[in-house]
Amino acid sequence: GQVGFSFEDDWDDSKRSASFNELPPQPRNNLKPGATGKGTDLKLPSPSSASVPLPSSPQSRRLDLGDIQKHAEKLRIGTQAPPKYSRDTSVTPEETVKNIIVGQPYYLEQHRSKESKVALLNEAIRLQDGNAITAVVLFLKRTLKPSLFNQELMQRPKAISHYVNHLRSIQDNTQLVDVLGMLGRTEDAAMVKYKLATEIPEAAARLRNLQSCLKSHFQSDPLLSFQAELIKDEIKLLEMQLVIEEEDARVEKEGQNLLMREFPRKASVVGTPLVSTLYYCCMYHYNTATSNISNPSQMRTVFNLTEKQFTWAALSALAQIKHWKEVDNLFQGKSWLGKSKMRCCIGFDKAVEVLAKAQAPPEVFERYLQLVDDTDRRLSLATQYKCHRVAIDTLVSLRDRQRLIKYRDDLTPQSAPFVEVQHVLNNSVVKWKN
Repeated sequence: GQVGFSFEDDWDDSKRSASFNELPPQPRNNLKPGATGKGTDLKLPSPSSASVPLPSSPQSRRLDLGDIQKHAEKLRIGTQAPPKYSRDTSVTPEETVKNIIVGQPYYLEQHRSKESKVALLNEAIRLQDGNAITAVVLFLKRTLKPSLFNQELMQRPKAISHYVNHLRSIQDNTQLVDVLGMLGRTEDAAMVKYKLATEIPEAAARLRNLQSCLKSHFQSDPLLSFQAELIKDEIKLLEMQLVIEEEDARVEKEGQNLLMREFPRKASVVGTPLVSTLYYCCMYHYNTATSNISNPSQMRTVFNLTEKQFTWAALSALAQIKHWKEVDNLFQGKSWLGKSKMRCCIGFDKAVEVLAKAQAPPEVFERYLQLVDDTDRRLSLATQYKCHRVAIDTLVSLRDRQRLIKYRDDLTPQSAPFVEVQHVLNNSVVKWKN
């Protein structure tokens, strides 16, 4: 049957010259009751940490809403005085922090002086309780002047870590970028902005945000020059994809492209990785003019792709659409004397596996299998894919009578390959080595 365009790439992409959308995995924010806050760092959060499963039934939905209401009630504790407190009640910062940790009612608003507020923060840090540190930091944020809050925060790395994790957990990215910038963590701030830009679903808007992010956070910092080049390539790729997609969508709608009618597109090319875009262009635009933005050779030049990367993509795409003549041309090279010679930079054994997956015609498959240099590998592939002619010829070239007899014994008696092997074994011309 005919198979349309697929983004599942089979080739090795480990040597690409540019890698996109590959941020390092990040820790989740774990502000659980009684957490000590040890080992907190400033790495970016994982997008998966923000995912919340949807309730599967009305009962579970009511339970989830109840949990949310309880959590909201906990957040209000500390900003309103519990019934047993009065304005004259005097509770030390140490006692207030202890109440936070053990889950007793507490009232942060009674600590009005700067000294008392700072004492709260110092005590929470001393006891290394993550929830207490976060609660006090947010209280200071709300009640101190911004300059004073920043000054006190900057002196306490542990408080900074918990505050940054809190901002990530509530996705207050504007404040997060400001804090990271204040800390001199320009790379982290830039990566937050980059991550936000890449998560925009609409391609044109994502492109604009990537361009803005590049200009404001990456090009202005010499230490981020490597990342800036990667983002430039990502922007360039997205720009090309938008142009290609607009034209292909029009052509597909009008039914002008025979390939698209025979192998319908199953997805938009916009937003796909570089190697998938190359595969797409090899499939639908292999013979377009070299000046055309969709021409695969132009893409190879623009992104400085290796010969192996290009060959994997081109072979897989051409085999998918059954263009065997163009597969031949792909491997056509020149010898030292200028004569035509078949060569394959990925190895003909790898090419044979791609052809087998694409269900190449027997004569095409057999021709490329014969080009596998290593005889053991050739024999193994011939046996695996039941290409008896190549297997027999290989064993004859090795003059290995015993292995040929064993191969015959595995065949169906009186079948064509069985008869052929028997004929070779009875041929006195072959000088067997065993």
